[in-house]
Amino acid sequence: MKKSTSKSELHDLAIIIDGCAPILRDCDNAAFWIEGGATCALATVALHDDTRTSTLDTIGRLYRQIKDRDDVIIALHAEDIIQVKKEGKFAIILAFQSGAALDRNVDMIEVYYRLGVRSMNLAYNQAEAAADGCSEPRNGGLTLFGHQVIPEMNRVGMLLDLSHTGHRATLEAMDISDAPVTFSHSNAKSLYDHPRNLADDQILRCAERGGVIGLNGHPAFIKAGTAAPSLDDYLAHVDTMVDKAGIDHVGIGLDFSHPPGHQMPPSRYAKLIAQGVFTKGTLPQPPWYYPIGDARRISELTEALTRRGWSEEDLRKLLGENFLRIFRAVWKPKNFSIPS
Repeated sequence: MKKSTSKSELHDLAIIIDGCAPILRDCDNAAFWIEGGATCALATVALHDDTRTSTLDTIGRLYRQIKDRDDVIIALHAEDIIQVKKEGKFAIILAFQSGAALDRNVDMIEVYYRLGVRSMNLAYNQAEAAADGCSEPRNGGLTLFGHQVIPEMNRVGMLLDLSHTGHRATLEAMDISDAPVTFSHSNAKSLYDHPRNLADDQILRCAERGGVIGLNGHPAFIKAGTAAPSLDDYLAHVDTMVDKAGIDHVGIGLDFSHPPGHQMPPSRYAKLIAQGVFTKGTLPQPPWYYPIGDARRISELTEALTRRGWSEEDLRKLLGENFLRIFRAVWKPKNFSIPS
């Protein structure tokens, strides 16, 4: 008779991938994910207000920080994630939450890929060069530039992330892309009608194309009227997404916006509101209280789902295997040259 795996053993053995980690642009914060048992996370190295210069500065700083560490790497291939799991290390994946750092130059996609960037979003809530964001009332879809960006991302092997992108643009992007896509940190609009959450047609199209949706842990996008949603509130989105997309198309994108014991600085919040990226209705003023308190406590998710009767196979898929599958499908393997 096969011995069952305990909750703690399962968490220790699983490949755990956090699809969105904004504060990992500073490698010192990797300690929180390491303590939480994570294998890797997608570090946001470019946002809507980053320039080409600031983005290169951030990437350069991360490489410098990692150079003197033996427990953290920048993952360039899916095989790297398998290897760090075997060695007990942690992998950072460089990711853009906006296309602003392209500076309207499609050639920069290959440049950034060669620098290690493996995932990019088209727009961060507002209209950008490639697409309208999810908060734009006109819902304008992809631009001509966006129609250039997606095939180039497919060519070089960069993963297309559609969180923050507008409804129409996401559907058009999934029709155009030759590769599966992610919504790295998004929840179900049927549970909370928020611009950042996904309608059923987006969820179904993503699943049909083999993509993965990371359930967003940020308090602003889980339940209306509270800055402190419960773990059960978050798990309601997990259950809903599994019902709609299927277990093979879900992951986690916890979106921790500040280190443990801190909150988003008031100046940063005020800037996001002043820029029109969010409104006070779509992003309530901090403090925010995450249902999974911080990255050190990811095991609480494993424990809660185990108590709910989730199988080991399904838990492994949610925690990281689904994201790993899509990385294998999209990224170029080692010793593979980018086609001309």
